[in-house]
Amino acid sequence: MGSVCLWLAAILTILITLAHVFLGGPVVVDALFSSQDLPENAVWLAYFTWHDGTVVLPICAIAFALAARNTGQLAVGIFAATIVSGIGLLGLGTALLGGAPLWGTPAPYAFNLIGLVAWAGILIRSRRAS
Repeated sequence: MGSVCLWLAAILTILITLAHVFLGGPVVVDALFSSQDLPENAVWLAYFTWHDGTVVLPICAIAFALAARNTGQLAVGIFAATIVSGIGLLGLGTALLGGAPLWGTPAPYAFNLIGLVAWAGILIRSRRAS
């Protein structure tokens, strides 16, 4: 069951990555570069930060898959679960501070769901190993 949870975390991470790139990307990038209100350095920092997620999420999906396939790779899954959970807490905290706009995005929900599924897989897998 632990490996099932880790595979599910990998699949969910891939789906969120695809949504991030193909659904969110055009909205965010267009808004950033069409805004006349933001200073140029803020636009480029937001653009850079957006692409951080594009790089980190597939790496986490690979890490979850490695941990699901091989019990000896559980540390890699722990590392990815920590990253995804951190992103989830950041999304939740930002939504609580920023209000309504972020609640309409996957940020406060999706990463916390992935983190919970991944941590469940890690706990189940580590209990069976001991």
